[in-house]
Amino acid sequence: MEIAHLPVIDWNLGLKLAGNQRELAEDMLTMLLKDLDTTANSIKEKHNIQDYKKMQQEVHKLRGAVSYCGLPRLKSILDQLETNLKTHIMDDLPSLLSLFDKEVTLLLEHRHL
Repeated sequence: MEIAHLPVIDWNLGLKLAGNQRELAEDMLTMLLKDLDTTANSIKEKHNIQDYKKMQQEVHKLRGAVSYCGLPRLKSILDQLETNLKTHIMDDLPSLLSLFDKEVTLLLEHRHL
């Protein structure tokens, strides 16, 4: 999966998704980032214990939230994770989770800038 050409945070997209309301766009991103580490750890834990049904539910929920925040790289990874979980293609999960983990780390670093 090639996501390097996408921005970590696309502020223009986030603003567009929030109806050009800057404060709403910032609030949505802040709320997502506040719980992102906990959510990411939960998704990885579901993978570790092979609870793929709950993992898919959590990925779906996070993907929905990400869809409104202008995070194209994370959304792309979550799209692929959800597709693989729905179609029971488990071989790629470790590499997708590695990408997911790296992206979460980048986003959390942006939060502190």
